[in-house]
Parts: sequence; C-alpha cells; structure tokens
Amino acid sequence: MAPKVEVHEEPSVLQAVVLTECDIDYGAAITHYNPKVLVPLANTPLLDYTLAWLERCGVDEVIVYCRANPHTDKIKQHCKRFTSRREECGIKVMVVVSEDCLNLGDAMRDLYSKSLLKDDFILLQGDLVATLNLQDIVAKHKENRLSDKSMIMTCVYVNKPLETTAVEGEEGRGKEVTATLVTAADTGKLLLHRRSRNKSSKISIPTELFQASSDLLTYPAAYDPSLAICSEVVPSLFSDNFDYGSRDSLLRGVIEQEELLGYSIRCQVVQEGYACRASTLQQYQRVSGEVMRREAYPMVCESSLTSHRIRYTYDPFTTTYWEPSAKFTKGNGGASEAVVGAGTEVDAGSVIITCNFRGNGGASEAVVGAGTEVDAGAILTASVVGDHCTLADGVIANAAFIMNNVQIKSGCELSHCYIGDDVVLEKGVVVSSGCVVGPGVRLGPDVTIPPGTQLVAQPPHHHAPSTHPHDDFDETARVKEADPSICGSKGKAFILLPEESDQDDDDEEEESSDDGRSSGPDEGDSEDALMMMSDDEHSENEFRREVQESLTNGMRKKSAAENMVLEINASRHAYNVSMEDVLTTVTQGILRAGQTQKQDGSTEPTWPGINTALKCFADVLRNYVRKGRDQLLVLNAIEKLMVDSPEYLPATQKILFNLNQTFEILEGEVIIHWYKKGGAGTTAFTTIKTSIAQFIEWLEKDSEDDDDSDDESS
Repeated sequence: MAPKVEVHEEPSVLQAVVLTECDIDYGAAITHYNPKVLVPLANTPLLDYTLAWLERCGVDEVIVYCRANPHTDKIKQHCKRFTSRREECGIKVMVVVSEDCLNLGDAMRDLYSKSLLKDDFILLQGDLVATLNLQDIVAKHKENRLSDKSMIMTCVYVNKPLETTAVEGEEGRGKEVTATLVTAADTGKLLLHRRSRNKSSKISIPTELFQASSDLLTYPAAYDPSLAICSEVVPSLFSDNFDYGSRDSLLRGVIEQEELLGYSIRCQVVQEGYACRASTLQQYQRVSGEVMRREAYPMVCESSLTSHRIRYTYDPFTTTYWEPSAKFTKGNGGASEAVVGAGTEVDAGSVIITCNFRGNGGASEAVVGAGTEVDAGAILTASVVGDHCTLADGVIANAAFIMNNVQIKSGCELSHCYIGDDVVLEKGVVVSSGCVVGPGVRLGPDVTIPPGTQLVAQPPHHHAPSTHPHDDFDETARVKEADPSICGSKGKAFILLPEESDQDDDDEEEESSDDGRSSGPDEGDSEDALMMMSDDEHSENEFRREVQESLTNGMRKKSAAENMVLEINASRHAYNVSMEDVLTTVTQGILRAGQTQKQDGSTEPTWPGINTALKCFADVLRNYVRKGRDQLLVLNAIEKLMVDSPEYLPATQKILFNLNQTFEILEGEVIIHWYKKGGAGTTAFTTIKTSIAQFIEWLEKDSEDDDDSDDESS
C-alpha cells in the first residue's frame, strides 16, 4: 500500500488595492506640491489612516496604485518608511505605478494585465478613514460566494444618520457621498444603485424589481465610503468592457445585464463603526473634526499610526493633547481639547478653543504640532496647526488648516481656509473663507484675500516639468500675478485661475445651453474654492455635451439609428448616468439638433429643421421609451427645454402631434394624463398648456370615439 501523501495548502493571502490618484483631488494649489494621500489630517498623513486600518484588520498585502508623476517617489518613500517599522511578518506594501491611468477602470485593467490580484481583494480609495470590522465583512463575502457562484462583489455602505448641519461651504454630507439602494431582503442582492442628487423624500422604485424579490429593503441615503470586496472576476470585467471607468458604471452594467453576464452584486450595510472619506476639502475638514473628537477610535491623535508610539499625552477630562516636552506658561487655563506638540510654548492668555462642527455650542478641538509657538491672545477654533509654526498675538484662526513652518504675524484672521508649508502672513492679513494658499506664498501686510482665492508662490515655468499632463499648471489652470491690493506690499503670489476662465465665449454659450444655466464668470464669484463640482455634476455635463455632438454629427452624416444608440450607450456607461438623464438628454438633444443656420449667422429653431431631426432620430428615441413612465420623462424633458429655450414654444403642438401620430412614441392617454397633472410644474407649462389645448381636445375626442366604437362592437 502506497504511503499517504500529505497535501499542504498554501495559506490564502488577503490583498487590498488602495487607489491614490484615480479620484478628485484638492486642487493644484495643494496637490501640485504634495500628493493628496500624503496631505496631513490632524498632523498624520491621510494614507497612514488607510494602511493602519488595513493592518489592524489582518490584510497581508496592500497594492498602492498611483499614476506616474513627480509625487510617485514621495509615495514610494512614505510606504517604505511605513513598512520598515514593522517586523518581517507585518503588512507588505507594494507601490504600482502607471503611466496613463485616469480612472478606476484603467487601474483594474492594468492590474489584470499584470496578474497581481490572486484571489478576493479589498478595493478602496487612499483618503478613507475607517474603523469598520473588515474581517467580518470579508468573511461574510466569502460565505456568500460559496452559496452563490454568480456573486462577484460585495459593496459596503454605512447606514447612519447624516448631519443636518454642514461645515461652511458644504450643503451637508449626503449630496456627493450617499446612494439610494434597493436590495433583496433575504440575500442582500443589489437591485438598484442610484446616486442621491436631490433632497426629495420620495423614492422611485421600478416595478420590475419586485419580480426579482417580493421582499425589498430600501436605503434612501446610505453613506458610501467607496469600499468593496471584489472577486478575481471584477478586473476581468473591467478589461472586457472599456466603457467601465468607475465602480458605479460597473454596478450599473452588472445590474442591468445580469441575465446576459450571469453575475450579481451584493451589499453589506453596516450599522456600527466609522468610515468616511476625506475626498474633498469639505470632507477633509469634517473628518479632521471627527478624528479629534475620537469618533474614529482607535484612530486617535495621541498615537502615531506609523510607529504605534504615543506621541502626545491625552487628558480625557479636558480633551487636551500635548507632547511631554511642551511648555505651559503659568496662568494659561485656556487649553481645552487641544493637541500641543514637542517644544511648543503656550503663553499666558492664549486660547485654544475647540470647535463644534455640529453647531451645538459645546466643546471644540484644535491640534497644534511639534515646535509650534502660540503667543498670548491667539485664538484657535476648529483648526489644525502643523510643526514649527509661529502664531503671534491677536491671531484668530477659525476652521483653518495650517501646515508646517508657517509664520502668522499679529492681527491676522483666518477662516475656513488651507495654508500650505512655509507660508508667511504679515501683520493684519485676513484670509477669507474658501481660500487656498499654496506653499511658499508671502502675503501682507494689512490685506484681505477675497473668498475662494487660490494662490501659488511661483508661475508654472518655475516648477519642474511634470511627467503627466494633469500635473502641470499649464494643463489644468492658468495663473496671473496678484496685484499689491491682494498680496500686499511685501507679498509675492500668483492667483491660480480655474480652467473654465480660459474658455472662449462660444464654449460658454454652448455650456449654458446644454446645462440650462449660465456658466459666466459671475456665477462662481460668490462660491468658495472648497465648493468643487461633484463627480456627478461633471459627468452629467460631459455626457450632455457628448450626446449633443453625436446627434448633431449623426444628423449631418445621416447615421444609422443602431450606431447612434451604441454611441449614446457608450457615453452613458462612461459617465455613469441614469436612464432618466439619458431620456432627458436624448429628447432635448434631438430637438436641438434640428436647429437651422440662417444666412445672417443667427441660430433659431424652425419647424422644418425640428421635423427633420425627429424623422432622423425617431428610432433612437423609441429605443429608450419602453413604458408609460418613460413617455412622461420625454414630455417633461420637452417642457424643461421650453424653459431654457422659449423659442421652441411655437413648435410644441407639432412636436407632440408627430411623436403621437406619426412616430407613435407617445400615447394619447399619457399626454392627456401629463397635461391634466400640470406637466413638470415649470414656468413654461402655462404657455404650453394654452398652445396645445386644441391638440388635447382632439386627443380626448379621439379617445371617446374609440370607446364608443368598442362599445358598439361588443
């Protein structure tokens, strides 16, 4: 009898992919000098929060994925320092660099081609601060995969009440980072995933979802930390579908093509634990406050996440943090809920006040780094100060994020702003809300920086050339030298202008007509620099522009309907827009494509041109109109077009007649229902109601005649 051969199974390795530069950043004034994931949050680099959490949750290998640029070496060196403090059995961190990665889809395709992902892996962004029990989440994912071979991904959400009071310049947390979910109650299978775009209390659930499960769970606004547990199938799906650029586009594609692909996605909505991304500067400010209030315990200020050493002494009664070598001048009783670094001298009379991000008027917090000097009379509210800074007498800082080696002289006031390394503020400088002051800038004395201003120390040609186009000021923005009234007689700075300021008038007019709102320079003057356009808004704008171009070119070239549908669907998946937005954009785009060019050069819609466009694209529109609700969306889109472009109003009745009678896309009963309900409730409906009254009467009479004929036949 042959001896038994022992089979040794290799232990499974749990991997995580941390994306560092495949998402929005904090703007060129900050991330031109330092990668987003290394920007300090409460005096600890953002990436350390992510790596420390993964290590605590038992992750074996971490792939830090970044785009090739001048910051790549900084990320590599930082990860090397992080792992060098661990033993050989500790977490392993690998930095993977790509030359042309622009989004999540590119990263997944690159990792798939390099065969770096061996089994189930964790996918997350490098700006995530979390304390969730990841081990339980991964175990549940593996258990579900054993029982359901079609499941390829588990998306993680947090079901917790969102704050109603937002930090300044932010309309609550939920607008950009929440999602409406519908899942099967018994399995957790994801049936609907939709980004929350409005404040409506109503949720629209397609009736076909009840065919998949009779018992549904709905989450109107689940917090989305962009965290997912993925199987090895996920990278291959991205590789097979180049339209997938984001996780949302993958979710939409898998949900809508489940029968074709044979895959499904589940979600875990956790009730306990902390998870929040510092994705934008608004979120960065919020997460800073929550970390200082110990909501992210054990991610706390006094403990170094890199070395695990205690760097500050913490007094739980006063919520005060200080380094043992810090010096407190006798008579100073104002240090409450603060962090004071090594060698810091806090004079009598200086006040370190905490801030309440929820607005309840209670205790607040501030963090002061090593070697920083805070003179008598300085007041810090909800602010973070880095190492080796100087804050003179009379300085008032409210929700200010001050990096390292900054000199702030007497009488300066800072509010809801970001101050980079090595900045010098002379006496009496007021930095207004939303300002971003880049490293090395010098301002003052006695000047006020207008709200939302972004300042850099040098023009683009003074910086080292970038290896990636998006890292160079010339590609993302332009600058102009600040005049003395802004930067002061001793100041030296350049104002960083957004890319939109470079667009010509024609582009602005086109964007205004596509978006239904003005895009002129006055619109952004009152907005804070921290109020960045959300991903959803940017995607919708780009989608509208691409569809309009496709329809206009398609009409000129007389393209086949199926080719037009393929182009529109490709844009839809690329920008991850909902079917409602597709119908609205396609309907309005068809009508706009019917504009005719007059000899005098003016553009005005005329019925012959509109009719030609309807004939050309009737099959395209019919492809997206499959039920009564879709017809209502088309009618609402036409009405909203009349609000933005009232010159279309005279053709309204002819448009509806042709869509009803000639092309049979809109049913008479649906038009009558829409008419009697008041349409979409816009200001244009009153005029529309008058112009189509005769057509509605004809429809009602025709409907009555049909009923009479049916009665006679019966």
